[in-house]
Amino acid sequence: MSSVKELLRHTIELLSEEEAQQILTFVQNLQKQSNVSWTLRRLASDPAFQVPPEGLGIFPVVKPIEGKGIAASKLLVEDRR
Repeated sequence: MSSVKELLRHTIELLSEEEAQQILTFVQNLQKQSNVSWTLRRLASDPAFQVPPEGLGIFPVVKPIEGKGIAASKLLVEDRR
């Protein structure tokens, strides 16, 4: 059984230059329309990662809690010095 890419390569060899140009333009438009980064597309095929669906939306902005005294991150930096 041939893979989809192998079948596509075989079909492309049978196309005229004009038809091949139309297919190339179509593929370039598909790639431009994708708003998913190359990294996410690559990780989507890796079973160790779960890529969220595109319709998930933007995460809400969370306002940090304001406390009294020196921030723990500043204390940690000073402690490391």
